[in-house]
Amino acid sequence: MKILDNLEEIKQLDRQDMLGVEEDFYNQLKEAARIAGDANIDSIKGAGFCGLAILGMGGSGFTGDIIKNLIKDSVQIPVEVVKSYELPAFIKKGWLAVAVSYSGNTEETIAAVNEAMLRGCEVLAVSAGGEIKKIARRHNKCHVGLPQGYQPRGAAGYLFFTTLLILKKAQIAAIKSDDIQETLELINQKKAMYLRDVNTGNNPAKQLAVHMYGRLPVIYGVCGYLSAVAYRWKCEINENAKCPAFWAEFPELNHNETVGWQNLADISEKMILIVLKDSSFSKKLIVRQEITANLIRQSFADVLEIEAEGKSVLAKAASVMYLGDIASVYLALLYNTDPTPVDRILALKAELAKLG
Repeated sequence: MKILDNLEEIKQLDRQDMLGVEEDFYNQLKEAARIAGDANIDSIKGAGFCGLAILGMGGSGFTGDIIKNLIKDSVQIPVEVVKSYELPAFIKKGWLAVAVSYSGNTEETIAAVNEAMLRGCEVLAVSAGGEIKKIARRHNKCHVGLPQGYQPRGAAGYLFFTTLLILKKAQIAAIKSDDIQETLELINQKKAMYLRDVNTGNNPAKQLAVHMYGRLPVIYGVCGYLSAVAYRWKCEINENAKCPAFWAEFPELNHNETVGWQNLADISEKMILIVLKDSSFSKKLIVRQEITANLIRQSFADVLEIEAEGKSVLAKAASVMYLGDIASVYLALLYNTDPTPVDRILALKAELAKLG
């Protein structure tokens, strides 16, 4: 556990400084706001689309997950998240397809955006370059450029915040300026608590990593933004810490997974349950979480409850996301693992590339 407070050991193990990337989340959000503000999106502003499709995979695909859940209660058109090569049949002319790919070379997203244009959809591309940018420029579509040099999961601040604020600018998403400011202020406060030079005894992100160390995390969110964030935590633990993690959402999990912890106690006793909570949710959802945790508590090595902080949904989502992101890097360090490389993903892509 000592590595978490040993700055020299951290530097030697985290050779590409993924921890530094996560520590910089606040500055990513600030820069994303500037990028969105400067972007020329006149061709889609106030266009009155009949639907919104957000296309993306992996770290870029989380953009669609979180945005859909942040705007679903205010947007007046259907929102579809597409994580595949193919579009649902109902996405057609009159829809806006937002292609989000950090590298710009994600083959599923390239296929989906090409299909969107064949169907007559309007297109907005968000990337750091790559083929997605070329496609947008070739067809005179909006392209919003992001800074280069990141892993997609490490560019989450750029990806989701830029895209969200572009949708606000395009008059599709209703995001309050006060909520944006609150989010920035809260993340800046959290940054001061999560930095590597804050010792474990005073650092909630390091403490969370210590709790997860040696245990398989199971993350429970609530349908909505906490479900998207729970999935994000799972993916960050997979990619950064290189270990399994699982997630599910209330209330759906109460109709199946709650029963599933009855057997295989010798396996589940090596797991940790993390419940993401929001005290502003309906009483029924809050009570569901409390009863469920009590029913299955004995099946786990430990149960943690994480309360979302902030007033606005945007601030709450960003703060819980940030905690999970940076804790996953600290967890990688505990496993003596460089958090940046994703060798198996690269090997898969290399094999797929052979197919042409």
